[in-house]
Amino acid sequence: MRNIGLHTGVYILGLAMVWLVQIRTFAQRAILTIDVNNKGAKISPSLHGIFFEEISHGGEGGLYAELIQNRGFEESNIPPGCSLDSGWIIPPRIPHFSSNAVSDWKMKWEAIGQWPAWSLQTTGKAKAEVSLSSKQPLHAATPHSLQLDIKAADKAGSVSVVNDGFWGIRVDKGESYNLTYYIRTKKFSGPITASLKADDGRTLASYTFDDAKSSSWKKYTCILKASDSDSNAKFHLTTNSPGTVWIDFVSLFPVKTFKNRPNGMRVDLANYLADLKPSFIRWPGGCFVEGISTESAPNWKRSLGPLTERPGTYSPWGYWSSDGIGYHEFLQFCEDIGADAMYVFNCGVSCEMRAGVYSPDEKIPGIIADILDGIEYAIGPVSSKWGAVRAQNGHPAPFPLKYIEVGNEQVGERYAKRFNIFYKAIKEKYPQLEVMAAMGIAHLHKPTVNAISKMDIADEHAYKGVYWPMIYHDWYDKYERKDWKLYVGEYACNSGVGSGNMMAALNDATFILGMERNADLITMSSYAPLLENINDTDWPVNLIRFDNAKSFARISYYTIKMMNENRASVNLKTDLKLAETEGSKVPLYTGKIGLSTWDTYAEFKDVQVLQNNKLVYTSDFVNHRNEWRTEGGDWKVNDQALAQTTEGAWPMAILSDRSFDIYTLKLKARKTGGPNAFMIPIAIQDNNNYLRAHIGAWWNAVSAFEMVTNGTDAMVTQPVRLENPIETNRWYDIEIRVNHSSIECYLDGKQVMVYKEPRRFFSIAGLDEKTGEIVVKVVNASNEEYTTRIELKGSNPVAIGKTITLSSEKPEDENTMEAPVKYTPIERNFTGYKNDFDYSFQPWSVTILRIKQNP
Repeated sequence: MRNIGLHTGVYILGLAMVWLVQIRTFAQRAILTIDVNNKGAKISPSLHGIFFEEISHGGEGGLYAELIQNRGFEESNIPPGCSLDSGWIIPPRIPHFSSNAVSDWKMKWEAIGQWPAWSLQTTGKAKAEVSLSSKQPLHAATPHSLQLDIKAADKAGSVSVVNDGFWGIRVDKGESYNLTYYIRTKKFSGPITASLKADDGRTLASYTFDDAKSSSWKKYTCILKASDSDSNAKFHLTTNSPGTVWIDFVSLFPVKTFKNRPNGMRVDLANYLADLKPSFIRWPGGCFVEGISTESAPNWKRSLGPLTERPGTYSPWGYWSSDGIGYHEFLQFCEDIGADAMYVFNCGVSCEMRAGVYSPDEKIPGIIADILDGIEYAIGPVSSKWGAVRAQNGHPAPFPLKYIEVGNEQVGERYAKRFNIFYKAIKEKYPQLEVMAAMGIAHLHKPTVNAISKMDIADEHAYKGVYWPMIYHDWYDKYERKDWKLYVGEYACNSGVGSGNMMAALNDATFILGMERNADLITMSSYAPLLENINDTDWPVNLIRFDNAKSFARISYYTIKMMNENRASVNLKTDLKLAETEGSKVPLYTGKIGLSTWDTYAEFKDVQVLQNNKLVYTSDFVNHRNEWRTEGGDWKVNDQALAQTTEGAWPMAILSDRSFDIYTLKLKARKTGGPNAFMIPIAIQDNNNYLRAHIGAWWNAVSAFEMVTNGTDAMVTQPVRLENPIETNRWYDIEIRVNHSSIECYLDGKQVMVYKEPRRFFSIAGLDEKTGEIVVKVVNASNEEYTTRIELKGSNPVAIGKTITLSSEKPEDENTMEAPVKYTPIERNFTGYKNDFDYSFQPWSVTILRIKQNP
C-alpha cells in the first residue's frame, strides 16, 4: 500500500539516525530511589506472549517444517472471491466496511506460471511435457495435480520433475527425511526415483520405487537418508520410462521436528519461540486472518483433517499457505511450549487497509455458529460434536484455549455493533473465555470503545519510529482505567532502526518499561512481526530472521526474553532524577536547511535565517539560484519563488554552503497542487540524514516532525491535526525556531508543534515476591555511561545479587547471519553492596539488577 505523506509507523522502513544521538558527549549522572515498602500494581504473568502471522513466509517455508513448496499444485489458484485482470488480483467491487465507498484497491499477482516452484528437466534424448490437470482429483478440496506426459525416455535419457523448495532445500549429512507422494499412471510401467540433489550434480539422498504404477491414486512413502550436505538442494522425481504420470501432494519433512511431531515445526525456529517462554500465542493474524476478500480469509475447519484435503489460504502478503499449521497444529504447539491459545477469527470483514469488503449482517449468525464450533473443538468435552472430532484427531483432552479475538484491526461504531453480538454469543456459552476487541491499526480508538457494550480486553497496536517510546515514555500513564484491560497485540520500533539494531532494542525496552509500569492496565503484549524469511521480506523489521539453513534473533528478541525472565511480581515506587553537566549546552541540531515536498507542487520564497535577532541569510532565487542545490523533483524559479512542480517523495532543495545551530528560520510557502503540503528539512547532515517539519501530511490533515535516516523516515512526534487543511494557491508564513534541545514550528504565527530532544535514561523497579529480590530495569540509550546512585528505602542491606546486561558498541549494531549471537545478554554476579550504592550503566545498554536482601 502506498503511503501519502506522514507515516503512522505501520508501514515505514528505517535505519538508526546515529548522528543526532552521538553529539551528546557530556557526562551523565542519575539518582534512582526505590521505596521497597511502597508496592504498586501487580504485574501480570501473561504480560509477554507471541503473535504468529503468515507473513514473510514465516510459517510456509519457515516455522512449518515442510520442505516442498507448492506440494499440492494449488498455488496458481486465484484467491476465492477474487478475479484476475492483467496480472492483478481484483477483490469484489462492493462497498468498504468503514467508508461504504467502493475501493479500487488491487494486488499484484505473484504466482509464477501454472506450477510455481516446479520445473521439468530432461537428459539425453528424452522428451516430455507437463501440464496442470483437474481430472480425477486426489480430493475435491485440492483439485489439481501435475500431469507428466513422457514421450520418450530410456536408460540414456531420463525425465525429472524438480522442486526448488523454499529458496533451496537444506540437507544435512546423516539426517533422514520423510517423503510422501501420490501418483496415478496410464501406459506407464517404469520405476520412479526420488532424490535430493545439489546444484553441482551430487546426489545427496535417493530411493527408487520399482512398483510406481497404478491406474488410481496410490500413496508412496520412504525415508531419504542424506549421505552429504548442501544448503541449496532440490528435490527430483525421475523416471526413464514413457507413459503418463499424474503427481499430487509431494511432501518432504525432516524426521527431526520440534517435539518429533509428524507434520511438525522446524526445530531451530520453534526453539526460539519456546525459549521466550510466552504466556500465550496469538494466531492466525494479523492481516492474514482478514484476507483480501471474506471468501479468501482463513477458516479453522478448512485447516483440519488430512493434509491432502486442506485447500490452503492465500495470504494478503502475496503467497499461498498450505494450512499445514492448521487450527489443531496451532493448539498443539501452544500446549507443547506451555502457552495459552488466543484464537483470532474473521468477523466477516476483509482487510480494511486493503479492499475492506465484508459479509452482510444477515450472515453473522453463521459466523457465530462457526466460531462456537471452533471453541468446542478446542475445549469441548469428547461427548460434544467437535470435541469428539478433536479426540478422533488424537487429542481427547481440551487444549489451552483462553482468549478469543473478534477480527483484526477493525475499528469504528459499525465494528463495535458486530463485536457486541459476538461477545454476547461467546460469553453466554463460554463465560470462562476472555473476549477481545480490535482497536484498528494504532492506539485505543475511543469511538470504538464508547460503542462497545462490554469487552474483557482491548487490543491496540503500536508500531513506532525511533525515539517515539522515549519521547512518549509516559504514554500509558495517562490512559483512563476502565472495567477492561489492555493488550498491546502488535508493537515494535520499526523505523529509523535498520533491520533491527541496538537502537531498536533500546526503544523496545523503553516501551516495555512503560507497559510494565502500567501493569494495572496492560496485562498482555506481543511483538510483531515474529518471523521473517530473508528471501521474502514483507515488513521492515522482524524479531527472528532466517533462510532455509540458518537463523538468528535480533537484539530485541533478547531484550524481550530478559524482560520476561526477570519479570517482577509487583511494581515498587521508583523515583528517577537526572542531572547533566555543562557539556549539555552544546547545540544539538547543527546543520543545513532545506525545502521539500511529498507528492505535492509548492512554491517557497522570502527564506530568512535569524541568529540572536540578527538577519544572517535571506534568499534571492532570481539572482542567486545556485546557492540552492536540488535533487529530485522539478525545481524552477517562478517570479521570486523557488517552485517544485512534480509529484514524488522528498525532492529537496538545500542551501549548500551554510550551516546553522541555534536560529530562527522564516519563509513563505504556497501549495499549488497535490494531496499534501510542505516539508521543511533542518539539521541536514546530507541528503539522507536530517529532521524535518512536515506540515499538511496524511492527505493534508496533520503535521508532525519526522526524522530521515539513511534515506528513510520515521515519525518522532505525535501527529497534530490541522485546524484547517492547507489551501491551494495561498501563501503561508512558516517559522521554525531551532533551540538548543528543542524545535518549534509555527504556521501564520500560531505554534503547530514542538519537538524536544528525548530522554535517554529510564528505569523501573519491582519486587519478585517468590525470591524476595528487588528487580531493577534500566535503559541507557546514550553514548555515555550513566553513573547512578541507587538508594533503597526500607530495605535490609544487600548481601548478594547479579546483573544482566545487553549492550553494544554503537546503536546501529545488529546481530546477523554471520554473527547471530554477537549481541546477547551477559550475566555477572556482584556482592557487598549496602542500601545505597553507585552503579555505572554502560552506553547503549539494557540492564537488569537482581538485588537480594539479607533476611
